[in-house]
Amino acid sequence: MGLLEDQKAERRARILATARRLIAERGFDGLTMRELASASRVSVPTLYNLFGGKHALLLGELEETFARVDASMRAARGERFVERMIAGCEAANDDLLSVPRYSRALVHRTLTSPETEPMRRDINRRYVAIMAEVLREAQAAGEIAEFVDADAVAARAYAHYVATMIQWAVGDIDDAEFRSATLLGPCLMFLGVARGAAARDLEQRVKDLQRALARPQARERRRR
Repeated sequence: MGLLEDQKAERRARILATARRLIAERGFDGLTMRELASASRVSVPTLYNLFGGKHALLLGELEETFARVDASMRAARGERFVERMIAGCEAANDDLLSVPRYSRALVHRTLTSPETEPMRRDINRRYVAIMAEVLREAQAAGEIAEFVDADAVAARAYAHYVATMIQWAVGDIDDAEFRSATLLGPCLMFLGVARGAAARDLEQRVKDLQRALARPQARERRRR
């Protein structure tokens, strides 16, 4: 990138980091663009030029997370599809858990606001597409059964992630349970169609994840 593009990228990153902090402190509705501009050390016009409005900030955040997930999955090329899927899931989890209060507000806003519906649908489509790409490559490598519809399975795996994310956002599960639960569902789905070493890998991962999720449940039963 040239100098101007570098400066633009730095300003965008600074603004998004500041938005995360302010939204975590007072919620999305409590954030004003003027306050964000001041805290980010940019002018209000610059803020609008870079993002276009408050809801566009959410799109910027979703884009940043998507880029990190995509990069993590592509960096794991050459590994089994299981490792690639887990790399992407863990990158998304790390992002959400880095500022939990902000992420919960983000989940609530993107799932309930009509203004965010187009961006949410687009991001969902792109997540499913990169997951389906990994599954098709796994089919070519003999790790996944040939009869599998990669797009359909990827869509169901992503839907499980979103459902688990909602559970976490409303406080039904804690951070550790969230990490394990986001992986257990897809691993169970893929186990039914995996072949060879990939199937054996998935079976062990499912056992480990089940044990991890059973520990907090056992503690809860003892407290009762």
